[in-house]
Amino acid sequence: MGRDTGKALEGPSIALVGIGAITDVILFYFMFKFADEENLLMVLLTAVLVVVVAMGITKGLVSISRHNYGK
Repeated sequence: MGRDTGKALEGPSIALVGIGAITDVILFYFMFKFADEENLLMVLLTAVLVVVVAMGITKGLVSISRHNYGK
């Protein structure tokens, strides 16, 4: 494992990805539940929330990466 990979796998990154994954699983569960109920508006809203969470994780990882590498 290289030096860059070791820094990328530190605690804050793992916690951020873990929390995001749990949140996305919950949102996907509700999205499928709303799809079974044929509620299109809530399906679309939960899909948008999944995207927002994914973008938040991405921005958080970039911020952590910049902080670790001092750019």
